[in-house]
This record gives sequence, C-alpha cells and structure tokens, in this order.
Amino acid sequence: MQKAARKVFIASGGGHDLMTVSEGWEKYAREHASSLRVGDEWNRPRASGIDVKTSEAALPYLDRNVFEPFLGTCDIMLEIGPGGGRFTEVLLSKCKKLIAAETSATMLKLLRERFGDDVGIEYYLADGRGLGKVADDSVDAAFSYGVFVHLQHWDIYNYLAELQRVLKPGGKAIVQYSNTFSEMGWKRFRNAVPKQVNRHKIPGTFIVNTPELMREFIIRARLECVDVLTEIVRRDCIALIRKPAN
Repeated sequence: MQKAARKVFIASGGGHDLMTVSEGWEKYAREHASSLRVGDEWNRPRASGIDVKTSEAALPYLDRNVFEPFLGTCDIMLEIGPGGGRFTEVLLSKCKKLIAAETSATMLKLLRERFGDDVGIEYYLADGRGLGKVADDSVDAAFSYGVFVHLQHWDIYNYLAELQRVLKPGGKAIVQYSNTFSEMGWKRFRNAVPKQVNRHKIPGTFIVNTPELMREFIIRARLECVDVLTEIVRRDCIALIRKPAN
C-alpha cells in the first residue's frame, strides 16, 4: 500500500488492522505510560487460571513452581518482551546480567525508569524481526511471558529459531503461550470472534495455539521441548525448552 493510500486508510479508522505487534505494543505503552508499573495489572490470577488468591501471590507462585526449578541461576539471561518489568524483577536475582529485549521504545523507557542503570540490565531496543544484536551461543537462559500469546505463527517460529541461535549449547528457555482449547482459552477465543471477524489480527487478541503445535515449532527450530505445563496457568501453556548440548 502506497504512503498516501495508507494515510487515507488510517484516517478512515482502518489503520488499527495494519499495526504490527511492535506498533500495537508501543501504542499500549504510550496509553499507559502514566501507570507506575505498567503491565502489573495482568497478574490477576482469576483471569489466567493461577491457583492463588491475590495478584501479589501470582508471580511468587510461578517462580516457586516453574521458574526457579527449571532455570536456577546463571551468568547471562535474555528476556524477550519485558514490558514494564513485572517478570524482570523476578529474573534479576537469577542472573548476573539480564538482556531486556523490548520492541517498544516507550516501554523500554518505563523499564529503565523502574530499574535504573546499575542493576545488571542491558536495555535492548529490538526491531520485532529477531534478536540481531544478541550474539550466537551467548546466553545461558531465556524467558518470555505475555508475548508469544500475541505473536502470529511466523513470528513464533522466528523467535524460536533465534533462541536456538543465541542460547549456549545446553541453555534453557521458558516460553508462555496461548492454549486455545483449554476451557479458559476457548472462552477467550469465543469472546474475540466478534472483534476479529473479517479483520487482520488485532494486537491485543491471543493467537490460536496448542501444546501440540508449539511442540512441533520448537522441534523444527532445532530445540528440545523438555515439558509442556498446562495446569500451572490453566488458560495457557508454559514450554520448558533446552538447546541440545551438541
């Protein structure tokens, strides 16, 4: 679409359909920039099916049951899509350096305001097409939560292939993604139908995904799917991934 035509399309209200995931996330960040800790509102356990009573208990529960047992501690960790830093705070204690790869400049600014420059974080503005500034075989572990639920399948595979590239042999990764056919996942899908019919994907909606499909993507990206957790967060899935040692 030429620039002039694209401007007319946006002016007519259709521009939302042309947003990339990165553009949609940047729009969200700007709209919520006044929030002290943007993103923390998604810790609601009832919305995602986490068996705790309060939002404050959600992250410690996930850390205790998933993150800590699988990731342990390491030298260099990569977080894809840290947003406002709700998981960054948990991850910092697990590594000496955290590479925070974020596609939204506004969100990266909020992240820096929250944590500062002296806490072992390398702030990295990514382009939405990969992790080009992260060297091959350079990170011990990787983490992404609240990101792959929004990515289309081409992007999901691309980021998995990038994980295969940047993880050291034997490196681990945790990736949370949508589970469309769980009871809660199906309800969310059905609720999105009126908004999504005859449109390109809206940035806030969850992509259709399943444990079986994600496992296949992981394998085809030349990674090992160690386990798929479906009961910790009953709406979604959490994949435990490892890069083969050789």
